[in-house]
Amino acid sequence: MRRRSAWMVTTLTLSFAALGHATIFAAAENQPGTYTVRQGDTLYRIAEANHLPLAALELANPQLSNPNDITAGQTVALPTPYTVQPGDTVYLIAKAHHLTVSAILQANPNIHPLDLIVGQTLYLPIPAANSTSAPTSANGSAAPSAGQTTSTQTQVNGAQLRQEILTYAKSLLGTPYCWGGESPQTGFDCSGFVEYVFGHFGIQLPRESHDQATVGTPVSLSNLQPGDLLFFTDTDSYASLYANHVTHVGIYMGNGAMIESSSANNGEGVVIVQNVFQNPYYVAHYYGARDVIGS
Repeated sequence: MRRRSAWMVTTLTLSFAALGHATIFAAAENQPGTYTVRQGDTLYRIAEANHLPLAALELANPQLSNPNDITAGQTVALPTPYTVQPGDTVYLIAKAHHLTVSAILQANPNIHPLDLIVGQTLYLPIPAANSTSAPTSANGSAAPSAGQTTSTQTQVNGAQLRQEILTYAKSLLGTPYCWGGESPQTGFDCSGFVEYVFGHFGIQLPRESHDQATVGTPVSLSNLQPGDLLFFTDTDSYASLYANHVTHVGIYMGNGAMIESSSANNGEGVVIVQNVFQNPYYVAHYYGARDVIGS
């Protein structure tokens, strides 16, 4: 089990003599959620003093042109703490607080998106000092942590998340095909690839394609969006084992393209297929599409 992060109030005095530096960090004059830089401070030392991930502190201060060059008297915003609630996922937390999934993952490098622990503290890369209302949990209730603000640089919407998912999927291009594979280390089969990509964003899917074809919302061809899942039937000898005969899945990219983990051509693995709906093989085996992201 991961250790719970401890949110420490900033009205305290800490000595970093143990780090070989005699500066005393006295923050008694700070506003809640802020820190006034003292002589000799660095963002690293401020993050350590407040038990914060350095990345979260940097992301909460986009106004710092050079995070490695701060001066005495500057005000540094501390990131907003968020306590994980029952039912939370990284995606739902991001959506509730107008953040991107990638921003939360970057701000909290030690978390795994599919292994959030109720009561665990995350740090939202938005300044706590500017907030006016309490952060809300995934179910819409107020979370027991500092306030919420919004940032145009990290504003999330469905289309943005879809593009992030595709960008991450493309980073895995060339990973070899492996029957039953579900990681870049082992290789991927088709559904293992889809499960892995969406799991990176806290969207948990069933492991096998025939089960993945039962979740989310059906989507017609005319309403396909990037990030929707495309399903195909009777593509291998196991199809008769499943009621829907679905045996293959890929991720729609837009403009008729799909990214998939393919066993074709001696297991070429993760590839992009262009013009899916002009390809006789895919057209003949097409089952349907599902939206597992939402707006």
